[in-house]
Amino acid sequence: MWRLLALCVAVLTVLGAQPAAAQADPTPPVVQGGVEELGGTFVPTAPKRVLDTRDVGGPVGPRQAAVVDLAPHLPASATTVVFNLTGTEPTAATHVELSLGIVPWGSSNLNLQAGETRANLVTFELPRGARKIHLYNNAGTVHLIADLAGYYTTDEASRFTTTSPTRVLDTRVGAPVGPRATREVDLSAHLPASATAVTFNLTGTEPTAATHVIAHASGTARPVVSNLNLAPGRTSPNLVTVTVGADRRISLYNNAGNTHLLVDLVGYYATDRGHRFFPVQQIRTVDTRETGGPVPAGGTRVVELATRIPESAAAAVLNLTGTNTTDATHVSAYRTGTTRPATSNLNLTPGRDTANAAVVAIGGDARMTLHNHVGSTDLVVDLAGFFATPPGCAADCLYAWGDGYGTTPGRRPWLSGVTAVDQDGGHAFAVKSDGTVWAWGGHGYGELGTGAIGGGSSVPLRVRGLSGVTAVDTGGGTTYALKSDGTVWAWGSNGKKQIGPDVPDLSAVPVRVTGVSGVTAVAAGYGVAYALKSDGTVWAWGDDAAGGLGDGVCPTDHCPPGTPVRVALPLPGTTRITAIAAGDGPTGYALRSDGTVWAWGRDNFGETGTGVPPGTSIGPTRVVGLTDVVTIAAGTQMAYAVTADGRLWAWGDDEWGSLGLGTECAGPVTDCRSSVPVVVPGLTDVVMVESYQWVTFAVRSDGTVWGWGRNDAGGNVGNGTSGRCYDSPRPAECRVSTPVRTALTGASAIAASGASGQLAVVPG
Repeated sequence: MWRLLALCVAVLTVLGAQPAAAQADPTPPVVQGGVEELGGTFVPTAPKRVLDTRDVGGPVGPRQAAVVDLAPHLPASATTVVFNLTGTEPTAATHVELSLGIVPWGSSNLNLQAGETRANLVTFELPRGARKIHLYNNAGTVHLIADLAGYYTTDEASRFTTTSPTRVLDTRVGAPVGPRATREVDLSAHLPASATAVTFNLTGTEPTAATHVIAHASGTARPVVSNLNLAPGRTSPNLVTVTVGADRRISLYNNAGNTHLLVDLVGYYATDRGHRFFPVQQIRTVDTRETGGPVPAGGTRVVELATRIPESAAAAVLNLTGTNTTDATHVSAYRTGTTRPATSNLNLTPGRDTANAAVVAIGGDARMTLHNHVGSTDLVVDLAGFFATPPGCAADCLYAWGDGYGTTPGRRPWLSGVTAVDQDGGHAFAVKSDGTVWAWGGHGYGELGTGAIGGGSSVPLRVRGLSGVTAVDTGGGTTYALKSDGTVWAWGSNGKKQIGPDVPDLSAVPVRVTGVSGVTAVAAGYGVAYALKSDGTVWAWGDDAAGGLGDGVCPTDHCPPGTPVRVALPLPGTTRITAIAAGDGPTGYALRSDGTVWAWGRDNFGETGTGVPPGTSIGPTRVVGLTDVVTIAAGTQMAYAVTADGRLWAWGDDEWGSLGLGTECAGPVTDCRSSVPVVVPGLTDVVMVESYQWVTFAVRSDGTVWGWGRNDAGGNVGNGTSGRCYDSPRPAECRVSTPVRTALTGASAIAASGASGQLAVVPG
């Protein structure tokens, strides 16, 4: 969203959820939300086969998918599933990819050679209640088998504790496990009494016959599933998560021939300790074939994960693949800066692409190291999630509501010391008192500024390399940070050269905007940006398709696209511009020191407030009838001004009641607008305004926060109500055309984003 607060607001007191009548303070909002920010806990299940194409459906053909329907096996609270995926009888070398829909996501979970049987543990997010997973086969035909091992839930269950990679069993120092024999593994020295499940890397080596190995809780019936498939003479690993018996023991059953087994403990689940799990949409994080080249014999490769997960994460959940291997080797993954453990995560054979899941302890800096033993190999890392404990908030906290957060505000758990916040519907940003910037949302064009492209993060990540930031503003996939030294930095999309003329189509890290300095405020529109300089002039760069640059004057003989130009605002006498704002599109606003408001750019719904015909593009023109203005703000095809007497004025699109006039919109959309400012009735002593995607909020001098506009199924206005805006007929709750009080207490900043939820900063 794009707004400007021209007025510093001290500590505000915010109450209630009804209109004008005084009420008792509501119960303080609590931390709320789902797995996105609060994380999930684990429920281990007895191993259960949920798919076997040998029994139903037949082999999966090339570029075809088998579908696993988990609805009968998971509760409504399940957010992520863990299962063992096995491929067997492949007719060609192939790989298997997972997705929720008809198109795979571009990262593989299982690699198979013709005739090979191999398994890999999969951790897969199920967002918004999804229950069907598509298993795509790349080439030939193959049978696929899925064995459920457990799931993560929003309910309280078991949390995960990482351990230093520890070899707790190596039968090579004794006797191999014989045919139809079981080996007990006592984990009581490594697990607490409260442990419910254990995760370990299980490796089979020197098998004398084709066989499979089953892991299960000691003292329980052996399930009809498998965890590890072995071919004669071949070494193969698989990550295993399995329940533990009451005596903290597990059983390993070998079906045929003799084989040695190695068990490398990586962590456990318990009900009284540990970290919560945070899934991410599986995304390729490292591919040495594209960057860095193969890892040589005895060589290491450091993997930076802070571009995608918080540095406070305790462990990462990965899929690790080796390819282009020149010699039989093994790969170890471990926390950077620690001694390499005497364990392995991946065993590789020349000419074979091999994948294995891994849980790797990190912590502190979100970095891990991959070590290759002999030969050389390319390595691919696909991230599936991480374990962490949200740090909580002590003061200056974020609150959120709408879009899954709830219909009333609740405290978010990840950030403290927040001084400013902004979002544009798909990305959110917070500035902390230490001058750092934190971001969450989608990475599609590097919008989070962490250096990553693709995927996203539901928890705040630090924007790379920024410090001393005082304000942030975002719009249209591009974000701008203003530093205390008066410089402006930007990242994200640069399709309209809204970052600058010398930047590619996107930048995944902040770069300085050239051509502006001494900046005191910045505002972002769609494809265009504005800067207010200390001399009271306004500068613009980016999209000028609808006059968004405000008839800007080139400061030199040559101004390539993206060069900041001075907006042609009239400044008679000693007048100067004191505040700026940007609307949803190339529409700009400026507040002049004489209390008048000026607008320029696109005017499709009367959003310039100048009374021009709809569809007009204009140069800087005075907004009709406004004097003594002290604060301005802009939203989606609408704008607002607060005058010195505390009245709020609105103009532009009113289809969703966003002008707060209390009127209906019974006719065509074109009739639901005002091309000149009108007073919002019933609101007095307004000191702050924020708007985006047809949702608007005003803060009064008594600290109360009022919301109105589009109140869809997420409960955007924050008063405990919601409506399904696309139902016909439209529910009355969906269009809130009269301001209503929210349940916030002490908000000092607000960021609206309509369908993506709303944010506020509360000092207490």
